Amino acid sequence: MRNPRELTEAERKALWAEVQAEFPGDEMMQEVHFVRALRAAQLRDFTCEERVEYFNQHLPQSSPRG
Repeated sequence: MRNPRELTEAERKALWAEVQAEFPGDEMMQEVHFVRALRAAQLRDFTCEERVEYFNQHLPQSSPRG
């Protein structure tokens, strides 16, 4: 499975500026939406199936019950 793409510092700054403009004066919402926008940009070229596989690998595995 491939890895999410790394954004350049300029791309990260542009995302941050967009988020700050969208949520002026609300630092918590800025941080939440920056993470959402960052992840979307990193996975932009992934297919739907690749995104599902990527996120599923980060879910905790349940242990079998006996």
